Amino acid sequence: MEGNLKIDISETNRGKEQIIIDRKFKYNFSKLKKDNTKIYRCTEYKTLNKCKSFIILNDNKEVLNYDSSHNHPGNEINASKSLIKHKIKDEIKKSLIPSDIKSKRIFDKISQEIGYICPEYKTIKSQITRYKNKQLFPNVKTFDEVPNVSEYYKTIRGEYFMIFKNSNLIIFQSPFQAKLFMENKHIFADGTFLIAPTNSYQVFITRTYVTELNCFYTTSMSILKNKEQTTYEILFNEIKKNIIKYNANINFSEKIFHCDFEKGISNAIINDKKNKLCYKEVKDHNILNTYYKAISNLCFINIEYIPDIFNKIKNTCMRYKSTCSQFLNFLDYFEKTFLNIYNIKYWNYYNNIDHITNNASESYNKSKSYYDYHMRIKGIWRKKSRISERVDGINILVEYYKNMEAELKNIGCSKNDIIENWFNCLIRLNNEIINFNKTK
Repeated sequence: MEGNLKIDISETNRGKEQIIIDRKFKYNFSKLKKDNTKIYRCTEYKTLNKCKSFIILNDNKEVLNYDSSHNHPGNEINASKSLIKHKIKDEIKKSLIPSDIKSKRIFDKISQEIGYICPEYKTIKSQITRYKNKQLFPNVKTFDEVPNVSEYYKTIRGEYFMIFKNSNLIIFQSPFQAKLFMENKHIFADGTFLIAPTNSYQVFITRTYVTELNCFYTTSMSILKNKEQTTYEILFNEIKKNIIKYNANINFSEKIFHCDFEKGISNAIINDKKNKLCYKEVKDHNILNTYYKAISNLCFINIEYIPDIFNKIKNTCMRYKSTCSQFLNFLDYFEKTFLNIYNIKYWNYYNNIDHITNNASESYNKSKSYYDYHMRIKGIWRKKSRISERVDGINILVEYYKNMEAELKNIGCSKNDIIENWFNCLIRLNNEIINFNKTK
């Protein structure tokens, strides 16, 4: 069968080598063996399908071994699309003047060769255009060359939306975005490198959920040359100035900022030692493993009892200090950083469990590079559904223990009883909600 295989060479969106078999199944490069042979795994290997099919090729692209045991049907449209994109990109690479390449003309020629199993040109047009633009030598090489005034900095209403520029930072925010930033308490932020200009480090985007529009809306977009704390401080100060400028009669209210943990961002918003937790110390110890998991669930319980519960965990772990020194070091780090340096309310979601991630911003950034159907194929929509189920489960369980706390207070129970109540909530969160959803 291996002699009858039709093998095409393509590449991934990130430029990595890809093999297409019979124009149905795609394989991404996985490993280079000592004898210089290459192992390629089916692209469904890292999805929910976990397909185990693989192919091994030598330097001449001859098949040495092929496991064709796919647990999913072939996708001729998807395979053809990858092949067409690769061939058009190859023509662009060869050209001395990429801008002169007529992509549609190349597409028409290749699509005739492939036959009726061929995607429409519009499904690849934006990716090809973006790739073509990347081959062009940029006219603007530094931030200083970016003009301070331009007709492109105006909205259709004639409002300027580039609000700040220096050698490390450019900020864009329209008056309407400033209004949304001002009026909404929850701000979601994330940086993306995929759409960042070649002379910058990242594009930093803030978003908020607008109830009236029933959707998430971008409240600012910035181009950063680095991720230093001082850059973030300038960014947030300038956004604040711009918001006050358009909302002079309204006091700037406190915001709850949702972002991935990054020291520069966190310190800039609020105005280290890194922990080296050895998981091996706790994974085989029932009590320590329980407490290790409980730490990650502290963000869901009543703020009032977090310090007491943390001390309960730490004091118990001290009994096993001869076998869990790394875990105790982590607890010291956690106490110093998240209980003493940072205000607990900045990372606690007891009253805001619906906003436990910054996925609103991350998914927006990812959408700049992938189409919805790609996301569906990779199972991302199913992942979002599981996240929603998990949030609902956490809400129900926390509400139960919230009611239990009220009952305990009504019958005159001690503070220790309430602490024990919330500690039990931590354990149940991990055993019944968190781990359960991970195995779904």
